[in-house]
Amino acid sequence: MNDKDIRRLAEVAPNIMGAFHDLGRQHPEDEKLSMRQFQALIVLNASGTLSLSQFCKKLALAPSTGTELANRLIALNYFSKVSEYTDKRQAVLTVTPKGLRLMEKRQHALTEMFRQFLAPFTSEHKEKFISSFETIWELIKKYKQ
Repeated sequence: MNDKDIRRLAEVAPNIMGAFHDLGRQHPEDEKLSMRQFQALIVLNASGTLSLSQFCKKLALAPSTGTELANRLIALNYFSKVSEYTDKRQAVLTVTPKGLRLMEKRQHALTEMFRQFLAPFTSEHKEKFISSFETIWELIKKYKQ
């Protein structure tokens, strides 16, 4: 890939992210989580379970910062931490039922946001828009490291 292609992507990606940001809040108002806490919930929910070190790595956090973030979410009952059976020093994080309910609320909010966003699109453009995101996701999964 040449520099021109990379620059094109670097120009369009922030515009797309900004367009979604302009649509408004994408997570329920009744839950008072910081953006970092909500991001952590999304990452753990998408992963299923993570060791504390994997959690820190996925969020690009120092171990002390990641541990503090996880502990805050455990205290709020969004995460649970269980020691691994084989190695008690390893802690595994999972999303609690309360965290799953929040993710369901978020999914509903996203669904409604996209319903409103796509309302003026023609059927053809809706399909093109959705299939473009599906293609992007398939490529990300294929080449994700």
